[in-house]
Amino acid sequence: MSTPAGATGNDSTRLRDDTTRFLCGAAHRDEEFADSAIREYLVEATRSIPRSPGVNSGAVLREAVAARTRRKVRDGVLLALALLVLIAASGTFLGVWLLVAVVVAVGTGMRPGFRRPRRVLPPHTRGPAVLGAIVSAIALYFLLYKYIAEIEAAGRYSSRYCRRSYVECAEESSGGGVAVSIIVIALIFAVLLGDRVVTWLLVTKSFRRARFRTGRGTRELWRNEWTFRRLGHSSYAEALALYPVDDEDGPDEPGAAQVIVYHGYRPFVGSGTMFEPWSMALPLKPAADGTDAPLPGFALPELYERITAELVKTGRSPSLSPGHRLSELQTGDRVVISSVELVDHIEDAEARIVLPHKDHSPQKAVSRSVVDDLISRPMEWMRYFRSFQVETWDRDVVVSAYLTFGLDEQMLYVEWTPCILYPIRPEHRKIDVLPEQSLRPFLEAVVDLLKFPASVPRRVASAVGWMSPIRQPEGTFVAERYGASTSLRELVSTSQVDNYFQLTDVERYIKVLESRLLRTLGEFLESKGISVTEFMEQAMQVTSNNVHITGPVISSNIGTTGKARTGKTSVRGGTS
Repeated sequence: MSTPAGATGNDSTRLRDDTTRFLCGAAHRDEEFADSAIREYLVEATRSIPRSPGVNSGAVLREAVAARTRRKVRDGVLLALALLVLIAASGTFLGVWLLVAVVVAVGTGMRPGFRRPRRVLPPHTRGPAVLGAIVSAIALYFLLYKYIAEIEAAGRYSSRYCRRSYVECAEESSGGGVAVSIIVIALIFAVLLGDRVVTWLLVTKSFRRARFRTGRGTRELWRNEWTFRRLGHSSYAEALALYPVDDEDGPDEPGAAQVIVYHGYRPFVGSGTMFEPWSMALPLKPAADGTDAPLPGFALPELYERITAELVKTGRSPSLSPGHRLSELQTGDRVVISSVELVDHIEDAEARIVLPHKDHSPQKAVSRSVVDDLISRPMEWMRYFRSFQVETWDRDVVVSAYLTFGLDEQMLYVEWTPCILYPIRPEHRKIDVLPEQSLRPFLEAVVDLLKFPASVPRRVASAVGWMSPIRQPEGTFVAERYGASTSLRELVSTSQVDNYFQLTDVERYIKVLESRLLRTLGEFLESKGISVTEFMEQAMQVTSNNVHITGPVISSNIGTTGKARTGKTSVRGGTS
């Protein structure tokens, strides 16, 4: 089930969909993001892929493949030229260049590394890095050998023992080596500059808001634009076919529930960071004291529909949410499964519904009959949630919440898990302010040339690097092949909001939805003749701003994790 809020007279401001083009730009400017996207989405054909709000996954993945292919070709050519320089140039020159490269690399590369920690690569991707280190060690040994040989030769043929024939030969050899070195270094600079210029044209022309498109169209914005944007697509043709560029995420199919198979700790992959989840256990007692009459009773589907209908009505007033965003509240059914437990229960009938074949990815959706069974009989490893999602700030911030109930004749269990998907990192949003005409590509190429010797290990790993699927022996199931650990959007998200208004909007949407949820739940219980006295006491602890919780707590049947809201969400440059 998926329902956009149906507000009459919807006057909400139209959301700009900049997320896709920002991620396309990130694929060409951030090697780590491009490789992570390919590894997560394209290498493992059996992996369950989470949705990314506002992201055209097909367009982003195609740019990631093109960027990775371009870098591999660039680094392969540069390594061939580097070998020529290593042979032709003198040991003294190479030693000085290496020293300058280390200084420049430390000055330009260390500070950003401190600001953003690098992701740990899986074990099967570390081979290229080791190979790069080995090749660099061999090159360094050859450099030292040449340098020592030159020193010994200079001492052996000093002015006192100089022979004219050797001097003439040495000068001729040295002159030829210098000429070859200059030519090759010029070619290295040309390759570095060409790569910088292509990247600059992509981010300042191809990915600008008014010009961005995912298909070629009638004409190119600059010469050979689509030659560069289609590099390597044939190598991933089968995997890319699963993500057509014209297939954007829309509402769920009626009567079906989206399946989320996750790997790791976070069950709601694609929704960002969990924000103050809470739960409560409510005893069901008759509202009239002293009566032994049985409760009227109710079914959980009835409660879900009542809650959903009331939360959708929350967005009717434009004054309640900036930009009238609550009018676009999306709801849906979600079946959440742990990949580890999925493979452990692979012989169960329920697991076979989700994963019918080990060489294919899990089903993207399940039928209503599966949902009804999970609502009444949830499993430890497979559970049902009703989702609610609000996209705001031009999809820079997405607030999601997941609701589930448990019920018997004497108790009602409520679990509410809000999540926040934070904005894209600032460096990936700067493409809109970069000038089309600039010397910056040239200056960046000069810096690349200066630190080129220090970049050889990374370039070796880039040129010869490979991405192979996780090995799964016959008759076994490897959980990591099926469960997702992150989404495209989460790969480039920050861990905080950008400004105070975003901070307060996150608080606003969560509090408004929680307040409506609790009120509707209380009214529903009253309508069934059930006492709400204890419910109101527990609800007060959820909504009160004075409650400060510093860790996992069970307080009068209410469980919550994390710190109080006033200390949970931070804004860049400060906290709230």
